[in-house]
Order: sequence, then structure tokens, then C-alpha cells
Amino acid sequence: MYIMLTGQPPFFNEDNFELFELIKAGVYDTSSDLWNNISESGKDLISRLLVVDPAARLKAEEVMNHPWLTADLS
Repeated sequence: MYIMLTGQPPFFNEDNFELFELIKAGVYDTSSDLWNNISESGKDLISRLLVVDPAARLKAEEVMNHPWLTADLS
């Protein structure tokens, strides 16, 4: 989803060790200009998908019912 919204992966660091630390900690950057045109609903979905604790992360059914996916855009 993150790549679908921004065109970039959620985690980046040129040092692989540091990259893996960011991934394990769930630290991602939303301050870039890539996020300027992302809706609040889209940002909410991403933040709820990139939760480190699987028990707290959205389940598939919750994702499918998220407002970003169910919004009527017509």
C-alpha cells in the first residue's frame, strides 16, 4: 500500500543494518513531499498497517473495510 500511495518503499537507509533496525522498530518517514497529496484516510491506513505488533496491526478484513478502500469516489 505504501508504495501504491507514494511510489517509494516505507523504509530507507543506505546502511543495511540501519535499514533493518528501522524496519524492526516500525520507523518510517512521512515528512517528505511524497505525502503532501495523500489523504488523511490513506495516511491512517498506512500507519495502521505498519504497526510492529501483529496483534495490534489491522487484519485483512479490517483493511478491506477501511474508509480509504471503501470510499465512494464518484
